Amino acid sequence: MRRPMIRSLLLTIAVIVVLWLIIATVLSSSLADNAYLRWAIRVAGVLATPVLTWLLFPSITTGILGFYAESIMAAVEHRHYPEQSPPPETRWGDQIRSLLTLMGLGILLNIAVLPLYLFFPGANWVLFILMNGYLFGRSFFDLVMLRRLDWKTTRRMWPQYRGAFFLMGALLAIFWPR
Repeated sequence: MRRPMIRSLLLTIAVIVVLWLIIATVLSSSLADNAYLRWAIRVAGVLATPVLTWLLFPSITTGILGFYAESIMAAVEHRHYPEQSPPPETRWGDQIRSLLTLMGLGILLNIAVLPLYLFFPGANWVLFILMNGYLFGRSFFDLVMLRRLDWKTTRRMWPQYRGAFFLMGALLAIFWPR
């Protein structure tokens, strides 16, 4: 299991570097004619770039890890559930659909609540845990369930298990490095 984890970490770092450069370029390039306004926008960009990049890190990491999850889950099943029948052929379309949906939702939600993060100290931590708890929990639920079930069945089962998976995701978000 170390190889997929190391690969996902390295790929996440590469994506974060690219994301950092994109955010820095977008925030620092200004169409303002006023030199002072242009300078203020660039300074804000320099300060906002690490914050935006770090807020997007959980969504990106989860999305990338999802591409390696199959080998991790196969190793866990082989070791801890040897009597389990092999899963059906992977439904890559469902897996990718889930990963892209949740990764996109995570990025949009993190950007949407950015003003709350900045202006409500203390509440931002609770918001981070709640939002990323849901996203982590839902991602892990989909990864596991889509290994053996189709998209529609997985969607129908989510309400039954969302509490446990949300709690697991919230615990992960609490211990997420800051």
